[in-house]
Amino acid sequence: MEADMREQFDRAVGDDPGIDLGGLAHAAIAEGGRIRRRRRHTAVAGVAAGVVIVLGVVAGLNLALRGPGSQDPGVAFAAAMTVAAPSCSQPLERDATDVGIFLGAGATDGQREALDSSLADDGRVALKSFETREEAFERFKALWADDPDFVASVGADQLPPSFRVRLADPKQYAAFRAQYAAMDGVDQIVGRACPASAPIGGIL
Repeated sequence: MEADMREQFDRAVGDDPGIDLGGLAHAAIAEGGRIRRRRRHTAVAGVAAGVVIVLGVVAGLNLALRGPGSQDPGVAFAAAMTVAAPSCSQPLERDATDVGIFLGAGATDGQREALDSSLADDGRVALKSFETREEAFERFKALWADDPDFVASVGADQLPPSFRVRLADPKQYAAFRAQYAAMDGVDQIVGRACPASAPIGGIL
């Protein structure tokens, strides 16, 4: 059933040339977090419901969080499966404390290293970490362990590597996002407001 839902997702994206896939991921990430939290309290929630919501997002939302020229629906879908920390807000346009920077499927080692170096030298960055594609897949399997069929339908190559950042000053987020969205290899940037106790980047 998950494969069929994925086909419907891809078809919906392909049939709507005006859809902003970053907006899709933006809303689906938020909805995915809510679905995950609901599922902690009920045994009957299924992944099909989440995909139906994603399909609704395809039809109705148009929010911008992607880097210039980003064209990869696979990365949008994978990022949409990422679960936000419950203590963090929905994605923000301004005043985010924590940032997830997702790399595109075609990002090179050189682009990743350039991004890492830029973040290391950026005075706005209080804390940072990096998650490889393989680490993302292991985390994904743990988070969705109660849906083995869904886990089996997603491969490690579908989950993007990402940088997780905590900013020194949330007021700097808008400028920070604009700068890093323009860097080669960046596909999506998602900012959230999180307490200090939340995971860096606001992602479980």
